[in-house]
Amino acid sequence: MNPKRGSRVAVAALVASSALLAACSLNPKEDPTRYYVLSSLMDEPGLLEAGGLPAEGGAGSAIHLRVGVRPVSFPSYLKRSRMVTRLASNELEYMETERWGEPLEEAFHYTLGVNLGVMLGTDDVILHPWYATEKPDYAVMVDVVRFERDQQGAAHLVVRWELRDAEGEVITSDGFRAEEDAEPSSIRESVRAQSRTVAALSGQIAEAIQKAAS
Repeated sequence: MNPKRGSRVAVAALVASSALLAACSLNPKEDPTRYYVLSSLMDEPGLLEAGGLPAEGGAGSAIHLRVGVRPVSFPSYLKRSRMVTRLASNELEYMETERWGEPLEEAFHYTLGVNLGVMLGTDDVILHPWYATEKPDYAVMVDVVRFERDQQGAAHLVVRWELRDAEGEVITSDGFRAEEDAEPSSIRESVRAQSRTVAALSGQIAEAIQKAAS
């Protein structure tokens, strides 16, 4: 081969390769990852029905007390961004492209606080940490045991919770378990179902606070 011709071929190949790389960088593959968040009663008033309130709205009798919500305890298997599907009692599957848009324990904590404020008809619900001068009259403590979807798309929530007075004494404690059906093929609907379970838990706790305050 003519040395000059061979050199021209090598240069042409290099140019073509560079052009291909440039085209790939200008046309990247679409990221298939989708991110989800829990909905509160402020986001979706329709969740009121799941919380035991009329679907058309309206909270219970307003209280004039300060309610605090302590950080929600979560099991380690849920402390990650990838969403979880429970395949069996002892088997989990982490989804590659379906993820939470924020730490789930923080989202749960915030959503519970908002829901309680709506259900109790008060703006005086505070999330831990709080200043000593903001000491609540009642404090809610929640320990999540399970919070994920199953293979049929249904959402499951299992928790233990306590209500304490201003001195830290336990007023009442209870367990809670809820299951909400959803379309198996829709992660979005499963997340909405999970939001409904949080609303239902909020309703149980709100009722206990109302009873303690009466």
